[in-house]
Amino acid sequence: MALRSSSSTPRRDLGNRDSPPADSSPTSQGGSGNEAKADVARMTEVEHLLADLEKEGVEINDKIASIIDDEVARIKAEAERENTKRPKVNMRLLLDGAAAVALGLIMWVEFYELHVALSKKVLLAILFGNKK
Repeated sequence: MALRSSSSTPRRDLGNRDSPPADSSPTSQGGSGNEAKADVARMTEVEHLLADLEKEGVEINDKIASIIDDEVARIKAEAERENTKRPKVNMRLLLDGAAAVALGLIMWVEFYELHVALSKKVLLAILFGNKK
């Protein structure tokens, strides 16, 4: 199976495409250290994927390699966004639960006070008779 275009040539140099030279550090490329490390890790993953495809006999040109790289980056960015949404949802559930417990406690105190007041009236009525 071969993916070809009119200007397709076999790729022999996987290291040259969008990756920094081996002697440059990730932070020298700009951005934060974590983002740069993630970018280098992503590029390594894409390069391994492309190398595996070439071992299987698939010819990959620069355009296809770029598309694969872009899609891997998009999927990882989407997964990161999903992970940042979860703590917000969990915090909301925690606050809703705390509000429900607080409301239940307030209602319990009100009903208890009502019960004590009514019990006193009933007890006084029984002991001293009903005086109107």
